Amino acid sequence: MLVNKLLRYGIVPLASFGILTSTEASLDLLAGVEAGIETDTSMTSSDLEQTQQVLSTEAVGSRHYWVNENTGNAYEIIIDHNYSYGHYPCLAYELSITKGNFTETKSLDACKNSSGQWISITPAATAL
Repeated sequence: MLVNKLLRYGIVPLASFGILTSTEASLDLLAGVEAGIETDTSMTSSDLEQTQQVLSTEAVGSRHYWVNENTGNAYEIIIDHNYSYGHYPCLAYELSITKGNFTETKSLDACKNSSGQWISITPAATAL
């Protein structure tokens, strides 16, 4: 199952010799995109950039918090642990989204693709 998810999101296992087309690449869900799809807490492009930055720079166990001034939504990412799939770095993290008095927390996973972007590999990402 994990191999199929990784293939769908542009991460090719070492045993595969496929070439990704630009159409396939455009279907990638950046880490964080799936958060809030079902609610009015969906991330803006600046939130997605912030998520990419946090996943690329923060250490395991660290917390990073920000508020989107335009939407009023608050986000917190806690990096749980790193792991790898083949030669692709992956990590598990927790994302909390707060809007008003409502907080939604999700446990998510992402792997860094060959373009250097963190791509979601969670079941929610298959909702394309």
